[in-house]
Amino acid sequence: MPYHLPLGPVDRVNQPPVYYLQVQDSLILISSWLWTVAYVLYVRQAFRDKSYGMPLLCLWANIAWEFLFGVWAPTSAAQTVAFVPWLIIDIGIVYTTWKFGPEQFKAAPMVANNMGAVVFGGTAAMTVLFWTFIKTFGVDNASFYIGYGDQLLISITSVAQLMSRHNTSGHSLGIWFCRASGTFLTILLFGWRYWHYAESYPRVAYPTTLFLFAAAEVVDGFVYPMVYFRLENGKKSKRKIK
Repeated sequence: MPYHLPLGPVDRVNQPPVYYLQVQDSLILISSWLWTVAYVLYVRQAFRDKSYGMPLLCLWANIAWEFLFGVWAPTSAAQTVAFVPWLIIDIGIVYTTWKFGPEQFKAAPMVANNMGAVVFGGTAAMTVLFWTFIKTFGVDNASFYIGYGDQLLISITSVAQLMSRHNTSGHSLGIWFCRASGTFLTILLFGWRYWHYAESYPRVAYPTTLFLFAAAEVVDGFVYPMVYFRLENGKKSKRKIK
């Protein structure tokens, strides 16, 4: 008997062949695993550098997205399987942000002295905002576009964080590789689905979707590593001078 994940609503209608489901499931499981590793590495790097790597806005968005679409209104069993572990690891990311975040906001004492309120208040506000998207656009569309909007947000704000700090504290090549590869595999996943059942996944070809896909890959594939290696090379040059 062939093995595959439980069928989602679209697959129950299309009844695709086993090879299609197994490729789809492999992309889902590997991308989920890569993002899980990235989350764990965020926590480890935070303790190593006494800093934090996930930008605050992304942390708010991630927790809200994972709670709403992994617990409150999942669109498939795969989402619950992937999102619940991320929510658990988020506890470590929240803790390291609260513990080491104030050091990064010395110039903004109102933020530094109220980091707990900033994290929890921002997460609550983002959860309500995403809930309004669900009510306005439906669960499936909201999950898709919020998810890829969040992917692009993480890509851009991670670069901005590196540039504003002038160092790579809280970041690592391992985090970048797992995060970028995980995102790339999800894009391949939707490309696989669209190639076989374009009528069931028309939004994959929408201009907004193509922009989100392309922009995330450009930032993750070129801009982030360029900035990261430039900062690392600068650090090595300073060491040689000393």
